[in-house]
Amino acid sequence: MTSIRPRQSTIPAMRPYLLVLLLAAASVSAQLAGQPPGGQQKAKVSAGPISVPITVREQYLGRSGTKTVVKFILTASKGELASAIQAQPRIYSFTLAGEAKGSDDKVAESFRVPIDVDLSSAGAERPLQASFLRSLAPGHYNVQFRLEGVAGRMVGITTIPIDVPAMQAEFSAADAGVDGGGLPSAAAVILESENREVVSPAATNLVKILAPTKEVPVGLIRIECTVNPPVTRVDFYLDEKKILGRTRPPYTVELDLGKIPKKQTLKAVGFDAKGNFVDADAWAINEREARLAVRILELPHKPDSDKTEIKVAVQSIAGGVAKSLKLFLDDKMVKDWAAPPYTAEVSQAAMKTATLMRATAIDEQGKEFSDIKFLKGESRFVSSVEVNLVELNVSVFDSEGRFRTGLKKEDFTVLEDGQPQELKAFEYSESLPLSLGVVIDGSGSMQSSMPLVHQAASEFIQKLVREKDQGFVMEFREAPTLLAAMTKSQADLVRAVAETRAQGGTALYDSVVMALYQFRSVPGKKAIVILTDGKDNHSWTDYDTLRRYARAARVPVYFIGLDISFLEVGLKGKMNEMAADTGAEAFFVKNAAGLPEVYKRIESELRSQYFLTYETTSKKGESEFRTVEVKMRDAKLKAKTIRGYFP
Repeated sequence: MTSIRPRQSTIPAMRPYLLVLLLAAASVSAQLAGQPPGGQQKAKVSAGPISVPITVREQYLGRSGTKTVVKFILTASKGELASAIQAQPRIYSFTLAGEAKGSDDKVAESFRVPIDVDLSSAGAERPLQASFLRSLAPGHYNVQFRLEGVAGRMVGITTIPIDVPAMQAEFSAADAGVDGGGLPSAAAVILESENREVVSPAATNLVKILAPTKEVPVGLIRIECTVNPPVTRVDFYLDEKKILGRTRPPYTVELDLGKIPKKQTLKAVGFDAKGNFVDADAWAINEREARLAVRILELPHKPDSDKTEIKVAVQSIAGGVAKSLKLFLDDKMVKDWAAPPYTAEVSQAAMKTATLMRATAIDEQGKEFSDIKFLKGESRFVSSVEVNLVELNVSVFDSEGRFRTGLKKEDFTVLEDGQPQELKAFEYSESLPLSLGVVIDGSGSMQSSMPLVHQAASEFIQKLVREKDQGFVMEFREAPTLLAAMTKSQADLVRAVAETRAQGGTALYDSVVMALYQFRSVPGKKAIVILTDGKDNHSWTDYDTLRRYARAARVPVYFIGLDISFLEVGLKGKMNEMAADTGAEAFFVKNAAGLPEVYKRIESELRSQYFLTYETTSKKGESEFRTVEVKMRDAKLKAKTIRGYFP
């Protein structure tokens, strides 16, 4: 049995419960008996004379958003379970279903988890163990578990009480454990994605610009800033124009101040590993006649907030010391400080009606030094710190459906929520490195197709992946397995494709999540190509959760459906929908002989695309969807890209 090694600092003592499952071949009717005290509860099911005890435990692994991640662990005797159901197949499939009700008796969370149990005689003395994850808001719950066999027949039921604590430590996918190939579960990946870094309001100087050793009025100057966790990336702006981004130390920037001395402002804006804004600082250039330099910084808007966070940077020049600092909207003081950090939350309604914002510092000699920002109606935001870089893979077709190449930046117009966006970069994909994910269905129904699958997928990789490109290969059955991690070795990728085998179930949705997860820190041009022949029957992830995750990841997901019945309208519809959401396409072929043509089509598209980037001006919150549309100057051309995204 695999040992469990949770983080001791974040997991309260585990309390075991006893779930008694009564199994029978006939239909069952359940009636819960009174629950004994002392942490153990027994469920009496009128289903026959045989009972199998199963221990249920819970672990609290950390915070996911505002909720706590709970890991439920079920342990049973392999020998007793095999004897009870007298199973003929070696692998027996169950479904663990249930729901968690809060103290108000309303359902807070429901679940359906597929569980495959190896009931062969080998290792009959060893216990069987199954686990799954859910996130629950802190509070008291009664959690009902139902074990269902073939055709949804219930073979056991019980209810246990739990008290979910609030957790300070952030949940990481690795906290729930990884498989033999080092992969976390899809559930863990989804729950990890809900996290946002929690930075104490009292935290200061997480990003701090250092005074240059020698300040010059013109020419080149090198400036460095110190960075503290959780900051992992710093973007530098000179008078509101982004000039550079750094993702590792040293966090430095070299500026060309020109030939004529002029006053300018350098800003350093810090982000965490997930791209969330954390802190910012500013530095005044060429204010040598002043003893203090004051700069107002408007920080990125927090979702679902009617306030704007303001930070004031105060810089000592020639030994000047700020004794006090005051912030004004017109003539009304909204905040005063005796010492840093100089941060404040200002009502957006007040900013909308004001004409200007002023920050005034007073030095030890009583002299005042100020910075003023004019507030212009709907454009009232103090500064334009651009925090969201959006990357688009764009395919362009002529009226006959052929890829159109050789276009220029001026031929494209990008709209987000109907508003034109300024393109920051424009590249033709042929010149860009590609990060490619090849995902292959290894379920049992793929057995007869595997030889042709190996050949077609290998040729696809050999033609598409060049020296500057990289990729990974993933296989999925009841769970995804990473056969080749992200690598530049074409030979390793081809070898991994040859290792795919056909047996077991189909965890399609979980596999898409895990494939997208491989790109979490990969910039630039990306794509996933997924080959499958069947409907998902083994995933933790439901379709709606997967779709939202894919929209946030913004990676094109191509599907190849192999011999999928015309009756599977729902499955085909979901493949088409997700491909369209992500700017890709879904293909359907009757047999494996059609795979080379489809792979060739995908290869041609990936090599014919354009790569566009822009910095969104949207003020929408993190939970609000943003639509994206690309229009062409030539009305005869049609562009294809993502439908939109969640930030």
